Amino acid sequence: MEDIAYQQKDIAEKQREEAVFQMSVADSMRLRAEEEQRNAQEFARNMVEARNMAEEQRERAIQQQRRAEYARTVADTLSNVALGRVLASLSAVQYQAGNRDASALLAYASWSFTTEYRGNVYLPVIFNALILNSRSFQTQNVHRGGVSRIVSCPDSAGDYVSVSRYGEVKRWHGLPGEIRDQLLFSDSTCSFRDVYVDTNQTIYALSYEGKMCLFSPNTPVETLLLPETSGWMRVCPFDAERLLLASEHHLYFFDKAQKQIVRTIPLPQKLTALSEKEGQWFAYGEGSTLHRVGLDGALTPLERWNSETVTACAWSPELQKLATGTENGNIYLVDLAGNSMRKLTGHRSKITQLLFHGHHLLSGSYDCTVNMWDVNATKQEPVPVRTLPSWVYCLALGPDETLWIGDESGAISHIMISPDRMAKRIQKGLKRDFTDDEWNYYIGNNLPRRLMRQLNQ
Repeated sequence: MEDIAYQQKDIAEKQREEAVFQMSVADSMRLRAEEEQRNAQEFARNMVEARNMAEEQRERAIQQQRRAEYARTVADTLSNVALGRVLASLSAVQYQAGNRDASALLAYASWSFTTEYRGNVYLPVIFNALILNSRSFQTQNVHRGGVSRIVSCPDSAGDYVSVSRYGEVKRWHGLPGEIRDQLLFSDSTCSFRDVYVDTNQTIYALSYEGKMCLFSPNTPVETLLLPETSGWMRVCPFDAERLLLASEHHLYFFDKAQKQIVRTIPLPQKLTALSEKEGQWFAYGEGSTLHRVGLDGALTPLERWNSETVTACAWSPELQKLATGTENGNIYLVDLAGNSMRKLTGHRSKITQLLFHGHHLLSGSYDCTVNMWDVNATKQEPVPVRTLPSWVYCLALGPDETLWIGDESGAISHIMISPDRMAKRIQKGLKRDFTDDEWNYYIGNNLPRRLMRQLNQ
């Protein structure tokens, strides 16, 4: 029995040792599994980090590629915009040399490259090349004296009325290359200074000597004698029933129905200019005087930003800016509050008229020039539209972005002021295209060849 007990004890001991061994094996396998799990987790983390790093590097490479492409685009844009200016300069040289075909090609190419790369086609060198080659400038002697004012007729597209300092009042229609005019009145003792046409097609022509001629449809001309015998300057629409007449020393309310003056407003200083802004009228006097004209004729004095004598004004409802021209040729841009914003320098003599055309300002002067200004541009540089042989008295906008100019000689001139329209006109007149040698010489072989001339010409 004792032997059996020892045998069973040995068996139990062996089973215990086997169990311990199996436990150690299990622990070892568990530890190995845990280690492999940790390794797998570490590997997964490394994979995620590697993937994130690869994604960051890819994104960085894309950004670098975009920056490189942008830099190349900017360089190409600047290069082609500069090319546009160079071509315009070469166009002017060829034009002066008498090579009109080459000049036209270069001018159109200048506009094409500048427009495609969103450059400024109103730069003086480009604008001048377009004006020269579009040959849009036309002039005709319409009056026997200086043309004081040109106004368009309401509800009659292309019809205008102009007055001269030789006593003429003419109504005319502007056609391409020709002005067909009708003489309404002529009296050499009258020096007409202003004219207004109301919505009923009644014409009010005001002379310096104090005569106002009324031309109503199907009615003989009426001549009204005004209180003063000299110094009359302006006739303007004040409201639906009244006109505002201005002499050097007085303002007057004129009742259109009664055909007579109903209110006289003495001025403290000699009048130099009138302006209208948001339905209100303002009177500029010598020195620094400025008054707002009330509906009842009361004058409210206002502060001026400088003491230069104002001779012309224009208000832009779109831009909310007022432009004032002065006796010495300076032009000032003024905001709605009356604060001077910018000074435009380019004329050498008295400003006679200002006109807004979109974000451009047109100015005429006694220095015989008409300039155009980009009001929104950072750098204010005048674009010479035209230099005439006589003083510029007046300006008027025509259809299709054109401009009428009246001067001291009695001529009325017509010119395009739209670079796009001038370019289209040039393209229609092109007789040939660039040769291979011309393309390589003027433009270069790094740009693909393109046709300038229309294929259906």
